Amino acid sequence: MDTASQVSEAGGRARTRTIITPATVPPAPGWSHGVRAGGWLFGGSMMATDYESGLLPGARPDPHAPWLDEPLGLESRLVLDTTGAVIAEAGGDLRSDLLRVWQWITASYPDDDSYAASRSHWPAFPSGTPYARNFASMVGDRLRASTGIGVRQLPVPDAMLALDFIAVDPGTGDRKQGVTLPADIPVPKTGYAPVVRYGDWVFLSGFGATDFNGDWMADRHMGEPSMIAPAARVNPYIWVGSEIEAQTRYTLEVMAKMAEAAGASLANCVKADVTLTHPSDFAGMDRVWREFFPDEPPARTVVTGSQLVIKGLRIEVALVLLAGDGTTTRRTIEVEGVARPYGHAPQAVHAGEFLFTSSLLPVDTGGGVPDRARPDPRAPFSRDASARQTDLLAEQTAGLCEAAGTTLGEVCKVQAFLSDMAFMPGMLTSWRQAFPDSPPVLSSVAMGGPHPLPAPGAGVQWDVIAHVPSSGE
Repeated sequence: MDTASQVSEAGGRARTRTIITPATVPPAPGWSHGVRAGGWLFGGSMMATDYESGLLPGARPDPHAPWLDEPLGLESRLVLDTTGAVIAEAGGDLRSDLLRVWQWITASYPDDDSYAASRSHWPAFPSGTPYARNFASMVGDRLRASTGIGVRQLPVPDAMLALDFIAVDPGTGDRKQGVTLPADIPVPKTGYAPVVRYGDWVFLSGFGATDFNGDWMADRHMGEPSMIAPAARVNPYIWVGSEIEAQTRYTLEVMAKMAEAAGASLANCVKADVTLTHPSDFAGMDRVWREFFPDEPPARTVVTGSQLVIKGLRIEVALVLLAGDGTTTRRTIEVEGVARPYGHAPQAVHAGEFLFTSSLLPVDTGGGVPDRARPDPRAPFSRDASARQTDLLAEQTAGLCEAAGTTLGEVCKVQAFLSDMAFMPGMLTSWRQAFPDSPPVLSSVAMGGPHPLPAPGAGVQWDVIAHVPSSGE
């Protein structure tokens, strides 16, 4: 096993964070393929590429016989091969050890006005059937939480799919557990679990305001046909009513029932991933969020400029919670001088051996991108805005890590959301300075629409999970 270890001291006991480097996977330009820490295995940016020459030759059909294979089928098989290699290098098995999977799919976008109104053309994606078929044959295990999000760009031109994940660390002895849900909980049509428990942790898959049926085969409609649940719709023929509030409320009501079935509750939520199609929905989402998380809300990453795989959805939410019968505790992390996230969320939450940040944006304490981190039209070639913005994100991350009792060297996973993939080289320049040795895993995507990120002028946004070594004996 080709691994590198980094040992940290926190609270008097040494703990090891291990880098996973499969010999069969080409090295990534600045990040690690896998990181093992705290009982979890993290993987990022699994793609069908060698990181130098674009897509691998086997990712596309033979041009002499182009109809014999499906492009997404070929590409996704290579992506899953890479994922399996990382998990196997850590001693695990692709067929049984996936806990949480993010699938990033390149999507098309309508004109700006239609996109803002959520009147997107459909479908925005290639058919996911070839990928689902490969997942069923190569993985098989449905006991995993899942999210599928449409993005504008991936790091490799012409790529259709990237995957990042959290998996079981096989060395812990803990095993995944399924959860029996009440009969009134909508069940997804594809092969994943709405809820998975692993030790004290409960993972809720990405979910939106759907009953997975909507207007399919219906002879009556409540506005534009979609797969939105009737209870999550507003009357389209009157000027009052908020789509985003109705969808957010329905989503969280159903997820509260899911959590309860798993022996948890929304009050024990430590991390939320919120995906919005458009930043104008932020205020309505946040208004309802305060109703469901009035005290000690979870760390929350809010991603905008997405396309969602259910027609009509404006929001999707995925949650990580603590089981009510567990012993893992949580605490809110707040640091003076570090920019606060937008809305009703703390800067970070420390739970067990992990630190979960809220959205990290390159803004100052006033909430705006500072002039020094913006492109200067008077000297466009002498200032690398993306590198300066990433410097701010690394500084914020370091401050939150220090407050939680850990360091930048213990960061395990970063998801980077860019306004354009052209920002990635500058981000990596700063990234290599922040993580010169044993870097975390990284997943990078570029969002779409007229306002890809929630902060005007921002080109880079981070979501971070860091390891906080236990101080107990």
